[in-house]
Amino acid sequence: MNNTLLIVDDSRVSRMILSKVFSSLVSDWTVIEAENGEGAIQQAEKYQPSLIIMDLNMPLLNGLDAALILKPKMPNTTFVILTADIQESSKAKVNSLGIHFIEKPITESVVRQALEFWGAEHV
Repeated sequence: MNNTLLIVDDSRVSRMILSKVFSSLVSDWTVIEAENGEGAIQQAEKYQPSLIIMDLNMPLLNGLDAALILKPKMPNTTFVILTADIQESSKAKVNSLGIHFIEKPITESVVRQALEFWGAEHV
């Protein structure tokens, strides 16, 4: 079975960097993208991704609200919020909802951490 990563970020550059780094580490995944939370819901319902890496602050529907809508529908999907918003209150809220939190910037170690979260949930 082919795994799918959904990258959600309102920055096209961030989506491109994340996709490139992810694809350099894992070659057998399909990578799809969305530019906001509403697009994330549409793509997630269509493709049922194994892993969703989503920015927190986006227009129309933020990453946390989108994750809260999708998480009950997708119990086998790993959700990661990847954000520059490093306030402890934001991190605590995300983690309390069973969603993983990783700080930007996008680096290889950040992508590896997201993959480790996915791996731990799919042993």
